[in-house]
Parts: sequence; structure tokens; C-alpha cells
Amino acid sequence: MKSSILWASFACVVCAAVTCLTSPATHASELQLLDEAAEGEFNLIGEMRFSCSDELDARVLFNIQPESGDHYALALTGGTAKFYYVGDEVAIHLGTVGRITAPDENSESVPFTLQRRDWRIALVWGDEVIARAYDSRLHDGQVGTLAISGGTFEDLMIQPTGEIFLADDFVREEEAEDDWEPVSGRWQQRSLRDDEQAERQEADKSANAFSYTGQLQGDAPAISVTGYWFWDAYSLEAAIQPGDSGSVGLVFHYQDPDNYMLVRWWGRDHLDGGSLQLIAMHEGTFHVIATTSGGFRVGQWYALRCAVADGLVQVWVDDELRLVGHTDLFGQGQVGLYSETRELTFFDDVVCLGWELFTDDFAQEVPGKWHSLTGQWQPGDQALQTVNADRAIITTGRRAWNSYSFSVSVQPGKSGACGLVIGYQGPDNFCLLRWASNGTEYAGRAQIVQVDDGTEKVLAEATLSVPARGRYRAEATLRDGVISLSLDGHKQVEALAPDITYGAIGLYADGSAGTLFQQALLRMISPPRSSRIVAEFTDVSAHPEMAEWASTRAPWLPADDEGKAWWTKGDYFGEHALQLTVPDIGSKTGQVQLFLGGEGPDDPEVYELAIAVETGSKDVQFALTRGDQPLEEVTVTVEDTEATVSFERKDQWLIVLVNGTVVLQAEAATVPALEEQQ
Repeated sequence: MKSSILWASFACVVCAAVTCLTSPATHASELQLLDEAAEGEFNLIGEMRFSCSDELDARVLFNIQPESGDHYALALTGGTAKFYYVGDEVAIHLGTVGRITAPDENSESVPFTLQRRDWRIALVWGDEVIARAYDSRLHDGQVGTLAISGGTFEDLMIQPTGEIFLADDFVREEEAEDDWEPVSGRWQQRSLRDDEQAERQEADKSANAFSYTGQLQGDAPAISVTGYWFWDAYSLEAAIQPGDSGSVGLVFHYQDPDNYMLVRWWGRDHLDGGSLQLIAMHEGTFHVIATTSGGFRVGQWYALRCAVADGLVQVWVDDELRLVGHTDLFGQGQVGLYSETRELTFFDDVVCLGWELFTDDFAQEVPGKWHSLTGQWQPGDQALQTVNADRAIITTGRRAWNSYSFSVSVQPGKSGACGLVIGYQGPDNFCLLRWASNGTEYAGRAQIVQVDDGTEKVLAEATLSVPARGRYRAEATLRDGVISLSLDGHKQVEALAPDITYGAIGLYADGSAGTLFQQALLRMISPPRSSRIVAEFTDVSAHPEMAEWASTRAPWLPADDEGKAWWTKGDYFGEHALQLTVPDIGSKTGQVQLFLGGEGPDDPEVYELAIAVETGSKDVQFALTRGDQPLEEVTVTVEDTEATVSFERKDQWLIVLVNGTVVLQAEAATVPALEEQQ
């Protein structure tokens, strides 16, 4: 797999950089490049075979750029593991420092995994993550190793990693093949539930006809796993119906039957009382990392979910966050289901997706995690602090982040402004949410400012409603172009900016020396679940629509005798969208009206969006009105013969999208509930 011949084309550009990380003077001629280049996100796996652990001195170079020779380096020396960015013949330390452990007496080598993601870098040494770094300047490129003394690299292999995705509703025949691997206990694919209604069920008429069951076999808990060993940051969710008060749960970062992470939940009637636990099964022994009280009811269905990223583990029950813990064990592994019940426990609707999470308590400085754009910043005492009154901006994270909430605790200085940065794409392009009690031209106000090619534009501002002194929590939200700022849970200002949908995050201060920022947290906002509120679901006295229950007309009722207008059966509160496809553009003439925000078909204050097309033209005309009042209109030229149109309510705005692009927007009046008409 390794080849010294391939080194020739890189020697002139990499030699100097290797020299600055090695001693004696140069060992570039000993660099061994892997035959396979690294593309995108990947793991480098292998073993370090020790000859003398006290003298270990070795390097891993990765993402080596073919022209410049810039690269990242993992230095294993002096009993520590450190990451570096190497560019322009200068090595810059990144991330945390890990302690290298030698193999135990039964082995001569230690397995390791170097994880390279878009922004994150980590080293799994043995069965523990010992070092982490953050940088996104380099991607792709060659991978090479350099063993100077004390040990050699063996069995190196590049494992590409891709999107993490798993969804299983167990809708298949009982004997059909699947991807689940029972490890212990008794597992069975069930085509019908085993409950009090089972004798009356028919598989083609049951809303929950398929599931996966697990139970104890002797004293061995039931564990069944799936997925890949290199999955690292993900969320895992399953619907679970416990069979008795014994424990049920979710397995993640599974290595083998004696090494895995477990979310274990006991029933409320268990002898030890109900509790929710985060547990590490390490070398055959359970270790409780975190626990909270509260157990489940036997026979009731629950949605249990856990998520892990950067060692932080979160656990939800029915979408309520119940438990948080931290572990550096394993750092990767398969996912699984767990049952420690004598009676059958049912599992259904298993979903595993990649998970993104960012936290920083500023307890220690992590070189490269934050990048100072302007001003001076001082880390320490579990806070990041501005040194003087200069304008100061510091950023972190991925520029590909979208739909997120970024929050931090703030203790302002005596004067000046504080703020949060979102949607960061570069020093001249980002969104700034700032506020000031005094000392600025916008004192007493909160602003949302778009910085575009270095020019500031105020998108929205409002009167500030926070104390002039003290500490409070600031939160910036970016979701589908809707931007908002809240302080201590009170919304201060909001704006609609369709061209700001993703970007990194940061902190801001201006004229505010000594401002403290603490407990930074970024969480991704999950897409809203599709739902309908339909009168027939609650009014069981009459069901005239049952004949059309399975048709596309089911959610609609005719608003007139001619059948040209249709109105939804339910009320819609909050945000929602009405979507359709406009067909035959250019070959037909016609018009359609969409309605939002009305209390019925005859409401004179309803919002109406008129869409018109004409034969021989690729122009689609849009006109938005409320009652007799024109609001906005626009003409959009499309290339294809059809276009997807979405008429949406987002917070206080009405927007229109054509093929995913916002073409029209207007501020909407507040209404208690919204209905839709077409």
C-alpha cells in the first residue's frame, strides 16, 4: 500500500515542512506515501508497532496539496499527539494535545484511527479519542507516514466516509434478509403486534403491522446492531414499547460485545426505581457516566433518541431533552437496539442521521478552533474576553452550516456594543446581530446588519429590552433566510434575508473592553415535521369525506358550488407552506389563485397570490394582494415548461419561491390562525 517511488513528485514541496516538525534536521527522504489519495472525508486506520515506547517519534502527513505542499501533520513524539497545519514552511499547532499510551503486556502495537472531516480532525488511539483539532483550509490530497524512531506504522488503509443515513420501519416479510446483526438475546422480525388486539389484526389494515422485537435470553441482554464501524457523529432514534419494567435502550459506538456506549432506560416500577442512564460498557464492565430519574410505563410507545458529536452525548424522550453527558471512549462505531426485558419489547421506526453540534466552555484554549478577524481576544477563566475597546470579531465553525441556533452567555463591558456573527462566508461577507445600551450611534437598539463585500446594510432594528448591566443569554437563529436575535429568551429583532441561509458563526464587540462570552452552543434546527389539523380527526359525529379519504382531494373541501375554489379542512397555526407545480408554461394561458391567512373562503382580509401564464411566453406573473390592497408583484422568466411554486408564511413574512428561489416577499399582519385555499 505504501510507495517511496511516489514521494519523488512531492519531495521539493514537502521536504522543508517535514523538516520543521522533525529532529534530527531532515527525514523527508523517509516519507512513505500511500498509493491511494484521500478524497473528501475519510479515516486513516492502522497500527503503531512499538520497538521502544520512550523513543517514539513519528509523523502522519495528510491532505498534502500537490502544488504547494501544504498539509496537515500528526506528530507522535515526546509521549504526546499533536496536530499541525503546515503551510509556507511554517507549522502551526492545532487543537488539543493527547497523551500516547504504549500497548499493554499482551500486545506490541496500538490500533489508531485518524478521522478527517470537513472541519473536524480527531485521533482515536486504542479505544479513546485523545486529540481533536478544527480546520478546513485543506481538502483531498496524498497521505504519508514517517517513522523516525521507536516504532513503525503497519496495516495502513484509507476508509472513505460518506453521509450517515439509516431508516428502517421493518416493513418486510418475517424471513426476509435485513442489515441487522443480533449480538445477544432473542430477536425476531414481527409482521403483527403481540398485544390485546393482535387476534383481530390484519397486516394490510394495521397502522403498526411490522416491528422488531427483542428480549432476554437467559441472563444475556438483547443487543442487535447495524451500520458501519466508522460512523462517528450521528443521532439515533427508535420507537420503543417496553415489554416489562426491565431496561430498554439504544446502543451507539458499538465495537464488540464488551465495548460499546449505551443509553439505558428502566421502567418506573422497577425494583431500583425508574432512571435514564448513559453507560459505557468498557472491557466487559458497565460504567455509569450520567443519570437522571424517571422511568417508562410498560406497554406505552416512546420515541427515544440519542445524539453524539465531539464526545458530547444528548438523550431525548419524546423530543424532550432529558440527559447530557460526555465521553471520549471509542469515538466511532455501529448503532444498535437494546432490551433487558423478559417479555417482548417492540422496536420500530429506527432512524440514524449525521449529527452536527458545536460547544465551547472556553475552559482551555484550543489553537485553531477560533480565528480572530479583528481586535484582541483573551481566553481564560472559562470565558473569551475582549482585551480593549477596539472593534473585535472572532469566528469558528463551518461555512456550510445552515438552519441553526447559536447562543452564548454575555457579560457586557461598561459601554459599547456586543453581538453575534452568523452566516459567515469571509471577512467581507457575513451577518451581524448587534446591540448596545450606550456608547454607540445605535445605543438602546438591536440591529441585524448584513455585511456584503465589506459594506454594512441594516436589515432591521428595534428598541432594546435588556438590562444595561449583568449577564444574559444571547441567541441568534438562522433558518431558511429568517434571522432573529433573542436576549434572555425575549425576541429583540427579526429580519428576512433570503440570500443568507448558511455560514459559520462568531462573536463581536465594539467599544466594549472587558466583555465576557461564555458557554457557546450551536445546535442544528431539524426540519419541521409535516402535520395536519383536520376537523374530522376530533369530530367523530360525522365523516362525510371517508369515500375520498385516500385521494389527493381528501384534505380539501369545495368552497363554492362550481368546484373552482377549494379550502382546506383544518386550521394552520404558525409557519406553513402551500406548494404546487405550474405546468405547461409557454403552451397554455391560465391563472390560479392561492390564499393564506383567512378565516374562511369569504374573508375580505385573506392574502391572495395570483399566478398567471400565457401561451408563447416563459414568463410567470405573480401578484400578491390582501383584500383590495395590492402588496407586491413580480414577473419571473423560467427555462423549463413547469415550475414549482411555494407560497409560505415564515414568522411575520409571506414569501413566494419559484424552484427554491425567493422571488417575492412582504410583511404579513398577525393573524391567530391561518387557513389555505386554492
